[in-house]
This record gives sequence, structure tokens and C-alpha cells, in this order.
Amino acid sequence: MGESYGRRDFLRYGLGAASLGWLARKGFGAGPVRPACVGAAGPSWLRSNPLLGLSPHPQSQSIAGMPFPTWFTGDDFGNDGIPFHFVTDWFKGGSPPEADESVQVAVVGGGLSGLATAYLLRDLHPVLFEVRDRVGGNAMGEVWRGLPYSLGSAYVISPDKGSFLEKLYGELGLDRVVRVSYPPDPVEIFGKITDDFWSGSSRPKDEQLAFTRYAEVVAFMADKGYPDIPLPDDSEEVKRIHALDRMTFRENVEKQMGMAMPPFLAAAVQGYFYSSFGAPMEDISAASGWNFVAAEEYGRWVFPGGNSYMAWALWKKISEGNWGVPPECRPHPIRCQSQVVDVRSVGERVQVSYFDPNRQLRSLMADSVVMAGSKHICKHVLHDLANWDRDKYEAIHQIWTAAYVVVNVLLDAPIARDFYDCFLLGDESFPMDSNAFEARPIVVDMLRGDFALRRPAPRSVLTLYWPLPWASARFTLLLDEPYRHYAELAVPQIRKMLKLLDVSESTVEQVRISRWGHALPLARPNLIADGICDAVRRPLDGRIYFVNQDNWSLPAVENSLLEARTVAEMIKARG
Repeated sequence: MGESYGRRDFLRYGLGAASLGWLARKGFGAGPVRPACVGAAGPSWLRSNPLLGLSPHPQSQSIAGMPFPTWFTGDDFGNDGIPFHFVTDWFKGGSPPEADESVQVAVVGGGLSGLATAYLLRDLHPVLFEVRDRVGGNAMGEVWRGLPYSLGSAYVISPDKGSFLEKLYGELGLDRVVRVSYPPDPVEIFGKITDDFWSGSSRPKDEQLAFTRYAEVVAFMADKGYPDIPLPDDSEEVKRIHALDRMTFRENVEKQMGMAMPPFLAAAVQGYFYSSFGAPMEDISAASGWNFVAAEEYGRWVFPGGNSYMAWALWKKISEGNWGVPPECRPHPIRCQSQVVDVRSVGERVQVSYFDPNRQLRSLMADSVVMAGSKHICKHVLHDLANWDRDKYEAIHQIWTAAYVVVNVLLDAPIARDFYDCFLLGDESFPMDSNAFEARPIVVDMLRGDFALRRPAPRSVLTLYWPLPWASARFTLLLDEPYRHYAELAVPQIRKMLKLLDVSESTVEQVRISRWGHALPLARPNLIADGICDAVRRPLDGRIYFVNQDNWSLPAVENSLLEARTVAEMIKARG
């Protein structure tokens, strides 16, 4: 699997589209958006490709002796221009502008949730709004010298045979480019990488039993105790999952083990939870925790560029047939640089008001609207939600989020070790709680960003996942020169990792930092069992639907896709 994927294919569809974006930025084909052609394909769509092509030698500045660009990718808005950080009277005390367009479906949000929903509803000719200049959300990616890599979302769990997910991945061609990564992952401990850490064989004998018991519990949960989220139809199984949801992961796993986890086993599990959930295992629901940990026993599907390849495949499918929009200005489905600021019911339809790429305030009417962005954005966009649906308003405020940073190190040299993910435990000082992590913010795992290419290459990308699991962490991404702050913290860690991998520092072409301020919904206990997630997911007025991984407060790509299917079926059933 994966051999059919070629570099030329990626350059054709990845860098080729990026070249069109370059032409648009130079002014070719650009022009004012006319009311009669609102939504027509134009420069904002040509730049909407979730994969951005980089120069072979991107311009850099030196920070602590390493080359960096001048600002973040990911949430790259200026600190004073991050959407919805301030409450604004968009209509200056008046009403939204009169609608100048009518559609069947409008999708608000261009991450994987919105792209999947638009793809599944393509027969209804949806329009998709995205505030950034390209789609993908935290599944955006970049391509450097033929190497694609992710800025955020990295992989999916191997799909069950015959499942909806397997079928969807096949339709998108993901099964033809995938490389599967199986556990166990290597672990760095005391300055060396070991491949057998999870066996416990390298640990003292009094710890080995705990490693064995942990492995047995994981195998049982993967085989017989796996908690499906979204919830299944079986009422007894739902009760069991609710019971798991009322416990923390640590409480549950140690109860099943019949003993406490020794320090290094606990540190390794904690590193996984920091990386996957943005929080320690003591803060994560056992149902949500096992939904991740047990599923990984079946392997991870890794695509070229991580999940940015999935975003690109969806973008391409949605856009097919729209490269040459005819003179009558047939609306194009993808509308980037378009910030939706107000959604409200008007009679039997829904009015969506947004700023177009020229910052002109417009409205359209839709039969159905899908809110595919994060709930912390939805609560500002849904007009007067506190009075419209008080239960939903209060439930949305129970969905908390965590910030994290991703660092991509572009290396003009190969990495000899063939691995996907390596967890970094270091020594006995690994931070085991949020306070300790705030005092010593560290990268917890490093990935081969080029893992899925499966063949030797003259260069590599090292992708570092850096959780920020304390309450005020996102503010460190905004204040007091945040870019330089994180760059300076990153440099000594990068040097250590390069030494681990026997790669010379002189081969670093550039270090690129992506910040994500609200990317991980926190899978806290009781959100599922207490019905909070049910209230968050429930449609409004039978016309406004919700699709996002935070529907279940679980940072899983699969949830975004499964929720997209559920909502697409509901909208089609309405007729």
C-alpha cells in the first residue's frame, strides 16, 4: 500500500494549485466581487488549497542560532485581529443586510468537519464559508521540496472493514497512499531511544508486572471493552459507556490493573494524553480515553502530509468541475476569506450574514445551515443564542478547549531511523500535572513528517507536538512577543532531538511553528453521561445543524466524519 502514490502526482495537484494561488496574488484574474457574481470562483478560491507550496529556500531570521520565519502558521492572525476575540455589533444597532442569494445548504467552517459535510451533501450544491484564505482548519499542510507535512492533525485510526469510514477513505483515494503505523512506538528515555519500552523488560522487576497488567487491560479494551463514540444504538452498551464516562482514565485503568502505575509507565501514558488530548489522564473521561488508547491497537493510517492529504482530497472532490466557471458566474462552493458573523432563523429559512473577501457585509438565505466550526465560535455567531435555546447555550459553555503548538523542522538531510512517532520521556523529571508542565513546557513526541512516503529521500521533515495543558496557556500565544518566546524554548529541544537521531544541526533549512489556540476540545468526565454532548449536538429549529469533533468533546477526526454523515442524512431526509 502506498506504492501507487508518486511525487509527480503530488506536485501536479499540490504545488500546481499553489502556483495558481501565486498567480492570483500577482493579480492575474483578480477583480472586484460584483453583487451579481457573489460566490463566483476567483482569487480567494484559487488560494483555498489546504496545502501550501513553499520556496525551496524560504526566507528566515535567526533565533537562538536557528532559522525561523517571522510569524506563526496555523492560527496566523495578528494578535489584534483574531476573529471573535471581542464582542462586536456587526450591524451597528440595525439589522443584517437583505439577502442577495439563495442556496439549499450553507456550511460554516472549512475544516475537515465542514469539508466532509459539503462533500456528503454535494448533490445539494452547498456553499462553504471559511474565514481563513485556505480550507483545512488544523488539518492544513505545507509542501517543501516535494515533501508534504501537516501543521496539526496527523493520522486516523485504521477503519473497520465494510464501515462508512473505510468507504469514504476509498472514495477519496486515501487507501492508495496510506502507510500504516502499528504499536508499540519507540520511547526516548535517559537520552536514548528504545524500541521495547512498553514491554517493561528494561525496567526493574518490581515494575514489570505493572507493564504486563497494563498491556493486558489495553488488549481487553481493544477486543471486548471498546467504547464507541458516537454512542451506539444498544441501550445496555450506552449505560456501560456512561459508567466509564463518570470516571477518569487513570481511575479506571488502575482499577482494572489492580495496582497503581509505576512512575515511568505513568509518565509514558501521561505523554500520550498530553499529546492526544491536551490534558493529563486524571482530567480525561475513561470512555474518551479508551476510545483513543484501545483503537490504536489496530494501527494508524498515515497519509502524505498527515490529515492535510484528506483535506486536500475533499477540497479537490468538492471543487471538481469548477476550475472554469462560465460567464454567468455560477456560484463556487468554496468561499474563503469569508467571515460568517450572524446566523438566524427567518420564517422557514435561515439567514447567514458574512463579510466577503472585500470586507463587504452580505447575506444569503438557506434551507439548511451546518455549523461546522468550533463551539466557542458558534456561540458568538448564532444570533441571541442565550434566549433562542438556553439549554444549548449553557451546554456549549461546558465545552472547554486546550491550546497546542506544532513545530516542523525542515531538514536538508535524511533521517535514518524509520519510525512514525517517538515519545520523549527524558528522566524522572517528566511533568506529571498541569502545574509542572507550565513550569517546564516541553515537546512530548516527535514524528517523521515524511513517514508515509515510504521510500528513501534526500531530505526529511521532523514534526514535533507540543501540548500546552494549563488553563492560561493560550494567552502565552498572544502576549509579550509570543513567537520569539516559543522559538527560544524550542531550539534547545530541537538540538537534543537532532542529536538523538544523529542529524547535523547544519542541515536545518527552517523551523516553522504553528499555533492553535482552541484546537483540542477537552474530553472531561460526565459530559457524555450528563447529556451535555446531546444538547450541544441537537439541531436548532430543525434547520441548523452542528458538525465538529467537539460535538462529543473528543479530539478525533473520525468523530468529525461520522457526525458529518449523521447530519447529511438528516438534511437529505428533510427533502
